[in-house]
Amino acid sequence: MNRLGALGAVAAAGALLVVAPLAPAASSGPETAPVEIARLVISTPVRAKPTTNSGFVTRLSAIRPLTRQQTALPIMRRAESPDGVEWLLVRLPGRPVGRAGWIQSSNAVVAPSRWRLVVDRKAREAILYRDGKRHERFPVVVGAPWTPTPRGGFFVVEHVRQTPGSMLGPWALATSAFSHVLQEFDGGPGQIALHGRAGPLLDDPLGSAASHGCIRFDNTAMRHLAGMLPNGTPIDIV
Repeated sequence: MNRLGALGAVAAAGALLVVAPLAPAASSGPETAPVEIARLVISTPVRAKPTTNSGFVTRLSAIRPLTRQQTALPIMRRAESPDGVEWLLVRLPGRPVGRAGWIQSSNAVVAPSRWRLVVDRKAREAILYRDGKRHERFPVVVGAPWTPTPRGGFFVVEHVRQTPGSMLGPWALATSAFSHVLQEFDGGPGQIALHGRAGPLLDDPLGSAASHGCIRFDNTAMRHLAGMLPNGTPIDIV
C-alpha cells in the first residue's frame, strides 16, 4: 500500500426468481471454481435484488476514473426475473469492502477468464490458477502483523503503470481490497494493491510479512502478471 496516492476510487432473490448456484468460494477449492467477468458497457445501477424495483445500492461507471480502463467485475451468480430479464450478481469495488449487488446482464459483456490468483498469507506466497489448475507460484511480501493483508474474496480493479524509479516497481494492480487498519495512507484510501519492489522496499525479502497490507512481488513476476491478468480477475486472500 506504499505510495498508492490517488488509487481508490447480496440479498437473496424473491420466490419467483430463478437463481443459478453460487460459484464455489476459495475455501471450497479454487481449482474447480469457474470464473466469468462482466465488463460494463454503460453506466449501470446496482440493485439489492435482481429486480428493477428493488433497493438501489450504487451506480457504477463503465470507465474507471483514475486509468480510464473499462470497469470489470467478477460474477458470483446469475438470475432471471419474472419478466425474463437476466441479472448478474457481481462483486463491487470500493468501501465498504466485500459488497456485492445485481446488475442487468444487458449492461455488460460477459466473458470467461482463465485466471484466478490465490494469496496465502501464512505461506507468504501467491498461487496463479489457469483454467482451474495450478499454474505458477510466487513468493511475496504480505502485510505486517500490525497492518495485515485483509482476508477475503476480491478482484483486480485496474492496472496502474508506474513511473521509472517508483518504489512500487513497474506495475501496481489496484484491487477491491482495503486495509482494515489504515483508512488512509500516503494520500490514498488504504487500498490494497499487487505491486513490485524497488528502493527501500527491497530491504524486506520475499517471503516476509512487512508491508502496510499490499502484496509485493518480484518485478519480473509483476510484469508477467500485469500482462496476463485482466481487470476483474478474482483474487482470494486466505
